Amino acid sequence: MDWWIYPLLVLAGFAAGFINALAGGGSFVTFPLLLFAGLPPQVANATNRIAIVFQCIAGTITYHRLGVLRWRHIPPLLPASVAGAVVGSLLASRIDEGSFRTVSAVLLVGVMVTIFIDAKKWSQERPDAGHLRARFQPLVFLLAVYGGFLQIGLGSFTLALLILGGGYDVIRANALKFGLVWVYQLVALGIFAGAGQVNWTIGLTMALGNVAGGVVGAHVVVRRGTRWVRWVVVLSACLAILKLWMDR
Repeated sequence: MDWWIYPLLVLAGFAAGFINALAGGGSFVTFPLLLFAGLPPQVANATNRIAIVFQCIAGTITYHRLGVLRWRHIPPLLPASVAGAVVGSLLASRIDEGSFRTVSAVLLVGVMVTIFIDAKKWSQERPDAGHLRARFQPLVFLLAVYGGFLQIGLGSFTLALLILGGGYDVIRANALKFGLVWVYQLVALGIFAGAGQVNWTIGLTMALGNVAGGVVGAHVVVRRGTRWVRWVVVLSACLAILKLWMDR
C-alpha cells in the first residue's frame, strides 16, 4: 500500500469521528476509502469497526466528563444490542448487500420525515426520558443486527430511536449512543477478527483520526447546543440516502 494512504486514513478518520459525534454517517467517509485502499468489501466492513470502537470509547469518556452521559440508562439496552450484534456480524458475509442498501435508504427517508414532523422533539427532553418502553426492544435488537452487519448510517437510526422513543434531547441521545454502540461493536469486531477479516494496521491508523474527531465533535455538540445539530442529521441522512441508491 502506498505511504500516502496512511495520512489520508487519519484525515478521513477525523472527519468520520466528527460527523459521528454530531449525528451519524461517518462510515460513508471511511468505508469507501477502505475500498479505495484496496481492501475487499468484507475486510473493509470489518476493519472499519476498529476505528468505530475506539472513537465511541473516546466519545463516551468525553460526554461523561461533560456531565451529559447517563450511565444507568445503558444496561437495559445491552442484552438486545449484544444479541443483535452477534446475529448481524455472523450474517455479514451471507446477506445480499444490495437489498440491504435499499432497505437502509428507505429507513433513512423515514428518519428525515420524523425530524420534520415535530422538530421540537429533537431539542427538548421529555420528563419521562430514559424510559425506553419494552415495545422498543425489538427495534434495539434490529438496529444492533444492522450495526453488526454493515454499520453505515447506524448513528442516525439510533438517534431517532433514542430521541423519538426514549424522549432524550439530541445531546444526551448522542452521549447514550456512544456509550451503547462501542460495547456491541466490540462484540462484532471480535467475531470479524475470529473470521480473519480484520486489517489491524489500517484500522488502527484510521482510529487515530476517529478518536480525535469524536472528541472534538462531542465538545462542539455540547457547547453549540442542539438546534443546529438537527440539520447535521438531515444532511447526513441525505448523503447516506444518495450513497446507498448510487451503489445499489
